[in-house]
Parts: sequence; structure tokens; C-alpha cells
Amino acid sequence: MKAAKHLLLFMCALIVLGVSYYYINLYWKENTDVSLHIKVKSEQKIDYQLFYADDPDAWSEEKSIHISYTNPGDWKELVFNLPEYSFIRIDFGNENNIVTARDLYITANSKVKLDVNEINAKLNQLKIEKKESEEYLLKAGGKDPFIYFDASRYITEAKHGGSWSLKIISLFLSLLAAAAFYFIGRYVKESIRFVRDFSANKELVLNLAKNDFKTKFASSYLGVLWGFINPLLTIGTYWFVFQVGLRSGDVGNVPFIIWFIAGIIPWFFFSDALSTATNAYLEYSYLVKKVVFKVELLPLVKIFSAFFVQLFFIIFIFVIYAFYGRFPTIYSFQLIYYVVCLLVLAVSVSFLTSSIVLFFKDLNQIIAVILQIGFWFTPIGWTVSMLSDFWSRVFKLNPMFYIVQGYRDTFIDHILFINRPYQTVYFWLFCLVLFTFSIKVFKKLKPHFSDVL
Repeated sequence: MKAAKHLLLFMCALIVLGVSYYYINLYWKENTDVSLHIKVKSEQKIDYQLFYADDPDAWSEEKSIHISYTNPGDWKELVFNLPEYSFIRIDFGNENNIVTARDLYITANSKVKLDVNEINAKLNQLKIEKKESEEYLLKAGGKDPFIYFDASRYITEAKHGGSWSLKIISLFLSLLAAAAFYFIGRYVKESIRFVRDFSANKELVLNLAKNDFKTKFASSYLGVLWGFINPLLTIGTYWFVFQVGLRSGDVGNVPFIIWFIAGIIPWFFFSDALSTATNAYLEYSYLVKKVVFKVELLPLVKIFSAFFVQLFFIIFIFVIYAFYGRFPTIYSFQLIYYVVCLLVLAVSVSFLTSSIVLFFKDLNQIIAVILQIGFWFTPIGWTVSMLSDFWSRVFKLNPMFYIVQGYRDTFIDHILFINRPYQTVYFWLFCLVLFTFSIKVFKKLKPHFSDVL
């Protein structure tokens, strides 16, 4: 019976491998910037202009890109980022210009070299003479010299060609996805058992969480108000630094402050939940030593204790947005989904760290450093569009990026999570693998908890 289960899981993992490889390759193709490159040299300054259109009779200034050539006699590589249009036109300044050009190609997943004599280019007031070393001499014969051609075939070839490095990366990621599926499936019963334990003891967890929240600030005059004052002061400080000090303007057509709070508020919860839940077994050591108590519920107590503050700040978001004239929409219900994502991520991480910290006390300091760095490595006070295509993909591997982006999709951009399928699949696969691994580590270390407390 066990062998049949493993065989079934293995067969399913192979299917996941094939499907993952197909969609990861599709992702590279759909999310690759296309650009046209050409090296030029001229004896005078020129304003090069590239037009793009679906119809060669429909050129317009709105669909064009300018690049200035300012150092006569020097070679300069012009790089034009191309939108998805079929026809490309390149203007070479005014009359009496002589331009030497070489290395014309389109790049995306692969590099497609273009030969002027083979792309069926159309010329206007322009003569082309081929020189040695694949160089071309372009002579302007009028006031509007340009060359245009149908680039659709070359753009498709550049996007779909793919390099061997991308194919290897796709295969590696697909193998990881298949291995993750097999790992989750193999220990799925233990994960379900944990969820059932929480469901059966949810009232106990919530009561302990309420008590924990009250006692956290019991010795201070303002009591639980400190749980809300500190985050509010932090928001005010960052707002002053970014918008007043650094003079950060609006993000698109969105005031900076409402864009910022949609990112920092979920981070407040994750940071507080992880740092406090990590020490759950240390703080409640007297319960850990009781054999009859389900100690695996203790990190949840800390997480839900931190969640009470998050509920206040969710209301705070709606109030601030209403102040700016942005009222709840149908997309606001999506916030429930992202709150669940936030809870699942916090549980998955803290369940692991709370087990390890008993045997490796330095983990508390390591987590503090990671959270400090993580704040800046998550696009909370800056936009991921500032990065190159490669680095934006790297930063999107941070699971908190998915949640921060989700809050902004809900309140600002009005994008459903199903419209981000790749990021959604990655996030849940990451959480499920981490959660399954955390349970395995907990079960292995649990018998030794009493010995180190």
C-alpha cells in the first residue's frame, strides 16, 4: 500500500514536472523585454527617433522613442525598448547626414541579428551602401530620411528562441516544483492533522492570544495603546523621511502616503508575529513541560496576539483611503485572501524558527537582522519597476513581495490575484513546502524541548 502511494506521488510529480516546464518557459517569453540595438557613428549630432506601429501608414509622435547622439566621430550603441508592434521605423536626422551603422539586432530571450539586405526594408530619402566588416553607410537625400520594416517575425524569434541558460534554469525550477509536490504529498496527512488540531482548539488559542495581548503591555501606563502607537509613529517617521526629506513624489497618480501604508502595514504584522512567535516556547515554558498541552499551538497564540493590531490597521487603511476620496470597492473583499496569505506565511516561518531557537539561541539575533534587511529588500518604500527585468524577478522570490503587492492590488490597482497566476502558484508552493518542513522539524525536536528549557 505504501509503495503504491509513493508510485502514485511519483507519477503525479512527473506530470507536475512537465506542466511546470511548459509554463515556466511561457513565463520567460511573456515577461521578456524586447529591444532593438544598433551601433552608429556620424560626423554631426543627430536626434535618432524610432517609431512603432501596426500599420506603416500610421506613424505618430506618441508612439516613438528619441535617443540623442551627442559625440560626433564616436561609436554609440542605441538601445530602443520595443512595445509589441509589428512595424519599426528608424529616422536618421535631417538631410546631408552620413551615418555609419553596424550590429543591428533584436534581443529578448535570444539575440536575432538583422541584415539590412535581408529584412525587406523600405527606404525613404535614404541610400545604403555596404562597407567591409558588416558596416553600412547611410546617406540622407532629403529632409526626412528613414528606414522601416516588418519586425514581427524577428521579435517572435527573439522571444521564443530562448538561450540554453534559460532552458537549464527552467528545467531546474521545474524539478524543484516536482520535488516540492512530492514532498508535500508525502507528508500531507501530518499537515492536515495540524490544521485539525487548531480547528479543534481555536477557542483556546484565541483566549490565550487575547490574554497575551493584554499582558504584553500590562506594566505600562498606556497599556495596549503602545501596540498601536509604535506603528503609527513608524509610519509618520517614514512618511517624513521619504516624502518631506527625500521629496518622494506621488507614485503614478497615487499620493505617496496611501501607497506606502498599503505596503508597510502587512509588514508590521509579519515582523511582529515572527519575532514574538519565535520565542513562544521560551515564554510559555511552563506549558511546554505539561505533557497534556498541545505545545504546537503556542506559536499560533503569539501570531493571533499580533493579529489584533493588524485588524486595527486594516481599519486604519480604509479610513486614510476614504480621507483621500478612495472608498471601498468590490476589490476590497480580496483583502480577506491576502490576510489569509499573511497568516499562512507567518505560521509557516515561525513554526520552524520557534522549534530551532531552543537549541540555537543566536537565531533571535539572526531573525532581527533578517527582518531589518528584509524591510528594505521588500518594495515597501520603493517600486520594483526601478529594477531591471532580471533583478525584479529575483526580488519577487521574496514571499512578502506577493502580499505587499496584493495589498496594493486590492486598494490601488484593482487587480485580482488570479491575474497573477505565476506569483500565486509560487507563493503557495513556497508556504506549503516550508509548512511541511516545519512540521517535520518540530516532530523531531519536540521530545527534547523539556531538556533545554
